[in-house]
Amino acid sequence: MTDFEAIDALLAAAREEVPLPPAEERRTLREELRLSRTQVARALGVSPSTVAGR
Repeated sequence: MTDFEAIDALLAAAREEVPLPPAEERRTLREELRLSRTQVARALGVSPSTVAGR
């Protein structure tokens, strides 16, 4: 395997979808990091109501 093929394999693996943790765990993580819903929404490019799950 060439270096380029190894890099391509790593990038392909990084694209695999990983299931999100449960909503309560996501909220706990956000709150522990002292991030508002608005800050998370901006970082993800979504609305705050999406982050709130409404």
